[in-house]
Amino acid sequence: MKVDVMEKPQFNVDQVVPASVAARRFGEVRKNAKIAPQFISDNNRIDTVVQSYEAYEKMFMELEILRELAWEYNLSLRIQDADQNPNRYSLKEVMGDHGFAEFQKVNPDDIADDDLFG
Repeated sequence: MKVDVMEKPQFNVDQVVPASVAARRFGEVRKNAKIAPQFISDNNRIDTVVQSYEAYEKMFMELEILRELAWEYNLSLRIQDADQNPNRYSLKEVMGDHGFAEFQKVNPDDIADDDLFG
């Protein structure tokens, strides 16, 4: 399955605001950002993006969903590999470096028995 992905965001010239203008007209930039993201330029290069909180929240939630899907996909690949190669795996191999490092930080005495077994 092929997914089309833009290499960079696309926008029009009406959305680009020089930093000096944005500083003087911040209220106008905020108002326009509720309609479409505003791209603040500094030395003719895009430096900052101002967008509505609603757009940011939507983008954040979509990113979290994609992270979860990627995690589940990688987990399914590991399970598939384990099913096809029924050798023993260490906990570190199963959890991955980051997951194993987080696991090692857990102090079992910090968790009440009722929370664990109740």
